[in-house]
Amino acid sequence: MPGSSTALPRAPRFAAIVRWRRPSLKLIVSLLVATAVLLAGWVWLRDSSLVAVERVTVSGASGPGAPAVRSALTGAAQQMTTLHVDRGALNAAVARFPLVESISATTKFPHGIAIIVNERRPVAALVTTGGAVAVADDGVLLTGTPTSGLPEIAVSGLLRAGRVTDPTTASEVELAALTPKRLRGEVTRVEAGAEGLVVSLRAGPLLRFGDGERLAAKWIAAERVLKDPQSSGAGYIDLSIPERPASGMLTTTDSALTAPE
Repeated sequence: MPGSSTALPRAPRFAAIVRWRRPSLKLIVSLLVATAVLLAGWVWLRDSSLVAVERVTVSGASGPGAPAVRSALTGAAQQMTTLHVDRGALNAAVARFPLVESISATTKFPHGIAIIVNERRPVAALVTTGGAVAVADDGVLLTGTPTSGLPEIAVSGLLRAGRVTDPTTASEVELAALTPKRLRGEVTRVEAGAEGLVVSLRAGPLLRFGDGERLAAKWIAAERVLKDPQSSGAGYIDLSIPERPASGMLTTTDSALTAPE
């Protein structure tokens, strides 16, 4: 109606804001004491005989040194608990075994632990005037590992560093390590010569890889050519350019250079 006033809706009342109250000193002290007690209890339980390691299983270790590896790991693990596994101590226990690359451990609460040993794979035998020593794909020398059946790599001088340090020898080891599984038993020697890196097969042509680049691609090309019946009778296969491998016959000089000593 004219002259009448209309009441506007009132804004909703906001709930009273709860005022934050500072916790009392007594409550703070109680919480700190409880936390300290729980932490001390955890530390005690973590290293107590209630969870001591009693059963140790070690898998993955092989070869003549396997019993010593298992013994070293078992002895180290029995000083631990299933709530406190010292992986640094386990690694230190097998540091003297070059065949061991790494280990992994899984606890079985309350008293068991299972340890898996990951071993280095011997890929070649480094031959010196004093004998032969197996070498892994990462260049670590595997002293005591049998070398029978491994491709030979001739090296000059003594090997004292525990691993391969010479760049040329490192390239030869890498080439041996990348050998496809199907051909591992066929490779007898890896060497670096005038034609670059060369692989000798037990029965088949020489494989000339050229430089140390793209070795995996060159091995793929080698497998493809070796499967081709047209490569039968070839003296060598040139893999310098893996997309365009070439084959040919060996010359008298080539035969003399690649003949076994």
